[in-house]
Amino acid sequence: MKFHVDARFVEGKDPAPEMAAELARVNELRAAGVIEQLIRRTDDTGAFLIMEAPDAAALEEALESLPFARSSTMTFVVDVVEIL
Repeated sequence: MKFHVDARFVEGKDPAPEMAAELARVNELRAAGVIEQLIRRTDDTGAFLIMEAPDAAALEEALESLPFARSSTMTFVVDVVEIL
């Protein structure tokens, strides 16, 4: 299944201490084919992702593996999508 994820930084949370770990995990998910596209918002408030997972539970597991998710530095709004 394909998912669109709107990932937003939580106001007042500093992402800098976890940035290196976040980027490393994102690269692992990219290499595994889970993150297909990552688009940074130009206003620096977050990113949009296109992700692939067998189901919503697997996607949630992938998102929860991100350091920004574990620390509540980011919030995620997920929609199932279809690529045309």
